[in-house]
Amino acid sequence: MGKYPFSSTLMKPPVFFVTGTDTDVGKTFISSLLVYKWRANYWKPVQTGIESDIGDTATVSNVLVDDSWKPHLFPPRHQLLKPLSPYEAMDYEPGVNVQLTDFEIPEGTDEHPLVVEGAGGVAVPVTKKMETIVDLIKELSFKCDRPFYIILVARSTLGTINHTFLTLNYLRSNGLGDKMLGVVVNGEQNEGNLKVMREFGVNILATVDYHTSMSEALSDIPSFCSLDLARNDPASTQKN
Repeated sequence: MGKYPFSSTLMKPPVFFVTGTDTDVGKTFISSLLVYKWRANYWKPVQTGIESDIGDTATVSNVLVDDSWKPHLFPPRHQLLKPLSPYEAMDYEPGVNVQLTDFEIPEGTDEHPLVVEGAGGVAVPVTKKMETIVDLIKELSFKCDRPFYIILVARSTLGTINHTFLTLNYLRSNGLGDKMLGVVVNGEQNEGNLKVMREFGVNILATVDYHTSMSEALSDIPSFCSLDLARNDPASTQKN
């Protein structure tokens, strides 16, 4: 399909790390939409719960949205059986020792954007050293020579304001505020919640309502060209 048609201000296609305010907020669903809308590839660095679930990579592979795009799905670096945090799941598999140094952006991803899906929320423990998803984001962004962004998926229902504010503050307090692209609010929309979040300065990247088809949901995701991405481009930063 050739190289992705990026703006001349971007040296390389970006990496989007998708995290959530909690587990089961729809990260995989939103990641699937981003993959197809933005013609991106997909990677889940660490997967848990495969004893009872097909896993998020298989879920994305089963999504049928647009036959014109066939994403490359990179396999997880670690897959664990129990539906727990990686930190807890390792207790059931003594031979597995997840470490942050195990993770690098997969090779062969630099012709298209890459959607990276985290596990649970930003404070989920990943390693036996009690390093969390935030530490994994830092590890990947530090090693990455491409524009790197964080997308936060939040529920639309009651409680989302508190969860969203706490998650954003946690990311900022860990030095990742400048990587934050925006929030995707998933589910039946609550205009009151959206209004408050916007008044508090939250960048709502998209609101994805309930739809009867993935194609309809895709229309809620902004086009790639409408995104303001140059601010996190390493080459752009060096020029300023």
